[in-house]
Amino acid sequence: MRRAVLLSLLSVSFNLLAAFTLRAQDSSSQSWLDDVDPLITPREREVYLSLKTPADREAFVQRFWQVRDPYPETPRNEARERWEERLRDAKGRWSDPQDDRRRVFLLNGEPGEVFQSRCAGETLQVWTYQPGFQVRYRTTLVFHVDADRPARLWRSGDTPNLASLDLKECFADARMAEAATWIRRVGRDAYNVVVQRAVTSPKPREWVASFKAATPGVRPTAARALPARLDVDFPGRQGDGLVRILVAPGDPADQVARMLESSRELYVSGRILRGSQMVDSFRYRFDSPPKTVGARPLAFERHLMPGEYKLEVQLDDPAAGSSFVGERDLAVPSLSAPAVSAPTVIPAAAAPARPEPAVSPEVRRLFAEADAALAAPRPGLHIVPPSGKLIAGVQPFEVRVDRAAGLPDGEQIERVAFTLDGRPLLTRNHPPFVAEIDLGRTPRGHKLAAEGMNPKGEVLARDELELNSGGQRFAVHLIEPQPGRIYHQSLRAQVRVDAPEDQTLDRVELYLGDSRVATLYQPPFSQPLVLPDSAGVGFVRAVAYLADGNSAEDVALLNSPVAPERMDIRLVELYTNVVDRSGKPVEGIGPQELRVLEDGVRQSIRQVERVEDTPLRLVTLIDNSASMLPRLEPTRKAALQFLRRTLLPRDQAAVITFNRSPRIAVGLTADLKTLEDGLSSLTADEETSLYDSLIFSLYYLGGSQGQRAVVLLSDGEDNASSFHFADALESARRTGVAVYAIGINLPKEGASEQLARLAAETGGRSFFVRGTDELDGAYQEIQRDLRSRYRISYQSSNTKPGEAFRAVRVEVARSGVEARTISGYYP
Repeated sequence: MRRAVLLSLLSVSFNLLAAFTLRAQDSSSQSWLDDVDPLITPREREVYLSLKTPADREAFVQRFWQVRDPYPETPRNEARERWEERLRDAKGRWSDPQDDRRRVFLLNGEPGEVFQSRCAGETLQVWTYQPGFQVRYRTTLVFHVDADRPARLWRSGDTPNLASLDLKECFADARMAEAATWIRRVGRDAYNVVVQRAVTSPKPREWVASFKAATPGVRPTAARALPARLDVDFPGRQGDGLVRILVAPGDPADQVARMLESSRELYVSGRILRGSQMVDSFRYRFDSPPKTVGARPLAFERHLMPGEYKLEVQLDDPAAGSSFVGERDLAVPSLSAPAVSAPTVIPAAAAPARPEPAVSPEVRRLFAEADAALAAPRPGLHIVPPSGKLIAGVQPFEVRVDRAAGLPDGEQIERVAFTLDGRPLLTRNHPPFVAEIDLGRTPRGHKLAAEGMNPKGEVLARDELELNSGGQRFAVHLIEPQPGRIYHQSLRAQVRVDAPEDQTLDRVELYLGDSRVATLYQPPFSQPLVLPDSAGVGFVRAVAYLADGNSAEDVALLNSPVAPERMDIRLVELYTNVVDRSGKPVEGIGPQELRVLEDGVRQSIRQVERVEDTPLRLVTLIDNSASMLPRLEPTRKAALQFLRRTLLPRDQAAVITFNRSPRIAVGLTADLKTLEDGLSSLTADEETSLYDSLIFSLYYLGGSQGQRAVVLLSDGEDNASSFHFADALESARRTGVAVYAIGINLPKEGASEQLARLAAETGGRSFFVRGTDELDGAYQEIQRDLRSRYRISYQSSNTKPGEAFRAVRVEVARSGVEARTISGYYP
């Protein structure tokens, strides 16, 4: 009886403890949601609330701030720091979260001027933001202030009517009179847009659809414990924050080596804590390597700021049903602190009688070749990226050189040579290393390279920069191993991945020869590799995968005495519509009925196929300048209906809006809900930069493969672009993206003629309607066009040197039928 009562009391206690813990977690989660309420999107909130564990929520918060970091290449997150500083200030000044002043302050910062005034029996507080950094125009905001309730923003239509000239008693205060005059000049509808903009945070690129739960805190998951030891090393220069983590064989010494031979895959996961806050999480997969002699540790690398941390690691062997769990303190040395490994800590059940040594001399010898360049001082350089996404004309480019501490002048970088697209341009023999480079009148893709040389002319460092490469560029480059260098025992593979800005990189796989040896699920994409004992000529391959399954790869020859020859075989693909006299798509067209002419010369067709289901990359480019205000809601509905009808599961679409400048409302995504949210946030304001925005959209799709199209909708002439129609036409030719243009109530001359030509030159179509009630019909025609194309493939026989435009024409040997495709391409 006593035992039953005791068990019952214990059960109640555990249930109460669990409930208390759950309430504490819910309270913490709600507190965070309240703190970021002005920033978080509805979709982000929905996903966060669906997470079940504190570790998952912690990982979500970490990713939430990462996507908002304006300078992700630096250790600091300036956006988070600025927000938390403003939040502390706002909580001290306005205790009620519903106070509109708190929201405006969090999103826009401290106003330049604040004053209060009485008007029509109400107390009004006026905030003014003057033009300056990150503020393009003057903005005046007015708040209703009442001691009994939170302040709320004044909007057009509220009382008192500040736009009225009858409130003369309110304008005795000169500052109030000036604010009212500004509101009156802005206009009723435009002022409401100003208010909405002040309380709306910029949307981050879409990321939650591909968010993965956190690596959980390490815990035993298998029936059998693996004998292993957790070590750390600092192979780089003192203070650079490079930490190598090693899961080393325990007792018996060859246990992990036997596992690698018998099991295809081993998984390492874990996290790094600073106090109670998780600052890093990681996951790796290791595969059976080519044959080597003796046991080897599993090694991977992380980058941390100097300081004290706790490291938790779990190694799983799914095939054997066994695992190792370990944790230890981790002290990352600063420039002045000695780099000494802390004692190893392993689970108490397997704790040795005396402390284990740190990294063994044998392991250090194993990676000595890979680490040789890390510890040695070395000069470096990097090209400072330009501020604009699209650049043309004469542009200054600066190369910053990092001297190597302790090296004599003869081993430092003395001069820098610039090349553009492989052509030498100039050499700067002394700092500042700045070159004025003419990129041409129209934006186009370029590769800028800089080499730093010592006084003997030996290249010590090199950097490359892709210019105007497009937001969808997906490329992999193996920085190490380097061509021409001989590797004997180990190397440190380094991979640079250029991923599309709106998509998530899933993993990078590394291969030695045909054998996959390591998979990295997060940066840094550097990995120490032990070479086979018979290391001779071979290759290292890096393959990067996006979350949607697309991949890119690079191969580096290993220990090859000669550089490989590259063959440039150009296979041209023409996305082509074949229609009858009424514009209806014609089916059943075969190669024998088609002729392809390139610069007037007939080409040999390799393949002709229908592309009804070929993945589509689509940009809906919508004019939201002030003139679109009365048309915006029906435009939004028509565009959303078009996307719903058109997109198939493997397609992706983006929403880009433009007035004075283009703005990515939603990056490329297959999520219709996200696209709908982006379209629902449209507001009309300012002027029309049609050609700048079209060029931006064309290059935004740059780097993506397959069917690509921009569907442009506008109701006005361009009145704010830096580029001109000829530049837009040239960009369309260079990118090969089809343009479909919809003009609302445009005059027959000017913009209508130019949009019609743009569409015809790119294989698209143009539609000119009188009102928004005709939009649905135009969008249906575009949908039919995109889903009834042929892909014609041929290998160009054109041997003409240079990069001149090559004209293309497709003819159909069937009466009453014509083909519509691009007018040509640049090789």
